[in-house]
Amino acid sequence: MWDAIKYDADKYCCEHFLIDAYKHYTGIDISNKLLTSGFFKAPNIKNFDPVSEPKQYTIVMFRNRSGQTHVGLCIDGRVLHLEPQGVVWQTLNIVEQGFERVTYYEIV
Repeated sequence: MWDAIKYDADKYCCEHFLIDAYKHYTGIDISNKLLTSGFFKAPNIKNFDPVSEPKQYTIVMFRNRSGQTHVGLCIDGRVLHLEPQGVVWQTLNIVEQGFERVTYYEIV
């Protein structure tokens, strides 16, 4: 289903994919909570509640060592997210190993 999605840093990246995936699975549009001027801005995370453990449809935020932020969606214990090479399904364990900081958020 997600195979046709293509990453484009200027038009469609991880946060746009998160919005589409969240809406697909839950029927809820979170674009107004997540985006500012069409893209994710770190202060927008205040629109979500931090949680210590992910559940179904929890938003996963990753930060790498250089401080870049990436987002995905927890589904059945795996994280669905969009990377430059395309849509990726990874276990939480792999995501937690690959990034310096991983945090979880739910809709307020």
